[in-house]
Amino acid sequence: MSQAVEYIESMKQVESSKEVGYALLIYQLLCACVPLVVQMQMCVNGGLRFVLCCEHDAHFVKLAVLLQRMTKLRKDGTELVTNIQVAADFRETQRRAQQKEATRHRLEKLEIQANGSLEKFEEISKGWDTAMQKNFTRELQEALDSQQQLCTLLLEDKDKLINDLQQELKTNYDQYKKDLKKQAQDVELLVEKMDEQIKNLSKSYRKELDLIETVFDQDRNALLSSNRKKWEQMAKERYDKELQYLLQRMKKVEEYEVLLQQLRIEDAEEYNKIKIKLDTDVQILKQELKQLKVTLQQNQEKLEYNFQVLKKREEENTITKCQQKRKINRLQDIKNNLKIRCEKQGKQSREEYKALGDDYKRIMQEYEDMQKKMRHFVTTDARTFKDIWLMNESEVKELVERALQTDRLVHEQQLAMPWVQPPLPFLEGDPTRFHGYSQRASRKKLLKSTRDDAEAAAYWEAMANIIPESKLQIWSALEMALEKYYIALNDRSKLLVETQSLQKQNMELKILLQQCISSKVRGRPSPTVGVNAV
Repeated sequence: MSQAVEYIESMKQVESSKEVGYALLIYQLLCACVPLVVQMQMCVNGGLRFVLCCEHDAHFVKLAVLLQRMTKLRKDGTELVTNIQVAADFRETQRRAQQKEATRHRLEKLEIQANGSLEKFEEISKGWDTAMQKNFTRELQEALDSQQQLCTLLLEDKDKLINDLQQELKTNYDQYKKDLKKQAQDVELLVEKMDEQIKNLSKSYRKELDLIETVFDQDRNALLSSNRKKWEQMAKERYDKELQYLLQRMKKVEEYEVLLQQLRIEDAEEYNKIKIKLDTDVQILKQELKQLKVTLQQNQEKLEYNFQVLKKREEENTITKCQQKRKINRLQDIKNNLKIRCEKQGKQSREEYKALGDDYKRIMQEYEDMQKKMRHFVTTDARTFKDIWLMNESEVKELVERALQTDRLVHEQQLAMPWVQPPLPFLEGDPTRFHGYSQRASRKKLLKSTRDDAEAAAYWEAMANIIPESKLQIWSALEMALEKYYIALNDRSKLLVETQSLQKQNMELKILLQQCISSKVRGRPSPTVGVNAV
């Protein structure tokens, strides 16, 4: 129940949350507080719905209704916000279609103009050849006038085409400013709608969480009352069983005392056999003592070898050594007492049994201490592994963010397309998920790995494939298109240089023609010579 309360308190501090995270929170609370059969199914429209079965409380049906209502509220809000984006996308589609059609008409017009200019240029070139064949000045003058008219018509067509293109460029620029203004208005409206939906959802989520907390508090009180009654009943049953066991134990002790008295009388004849057996036991104990000394020596060597690693356990090892020495002395005393007090064999046997029981408890206590220390080391190793994992995971997430940023720039700046962030389920999980997993593994098996190799491999594979192969192919195609565009720009640059050279030649021809017209035909033949040279 405390875990459920902590979940509710943490959710109260969140201003807005996703529907899936909210549904999973309710699922965890229901499973932690009341034995339910909860089935979570995906709806056709991508939402979540719960089927709750509870034998003693009808509040969970109300919770399911509230969850369905919140899902519908969020769906309506999302549809209201996305309508603005849909309208903007439709306008952008129409604009691109119009721009494509205008580009096609412009290219056709430029092609027609280029063909006409080429025909006129060929006609002018033929006129120069004809003028070169003229021998009389008057005929040459008429040919030059005709060539001048053709050049003037060609230049007028070019100027008209330039004016048309400039007018179209101005119109496109005005339309671009209008589109920017409209998009800014859409963005402001979208932000306003989103803020309104966030406020409404936050308010609704707070109300629903308050209701959930009230229902769970009621269930908690009922559960505590039921458990308290069960505990009192079980405590009473345990007291009755202990009293009955004590009476049976006392009865058995009395029976054993009578039997022991009978055995003492019967064992008087077997005294010699027992004495021989005890001597044999003494020899066996001596051998065990020697073996114990050898074991003690081996333990001392191991302690010296591991002194640097197990320095903190020095005090416990010293205590163990002293206990071993006391045990040797105690065994020696037992051996001497067996020789002197053979008539009290029964009592000595019980004392020996008690001493062995104490040794067994002490050894088991040492074994449990050793297990606790080993678990501590395993927990420390798991914590170190967690720190290294989180450090590497942080670096990889930075690389993933850089790759996504590059993908967004390619879509928005180069492709002029809206960028949609790919799903990142492996980045939306709880960052402390494998810490609890390592604690559970340390309780099951001390040397077990804190994370499954297959799961880790899938996790890093998802990190490495954040940019799918299809987008990489788009990048390659975009790179090739930009290279072609660069080549086309170089070609246009060369054509501009050639155009400037032709314009310069046209100016020189105009000057020569002006000189030919203004000069005297018979007295100044030099312009004709200049034209022939050109």
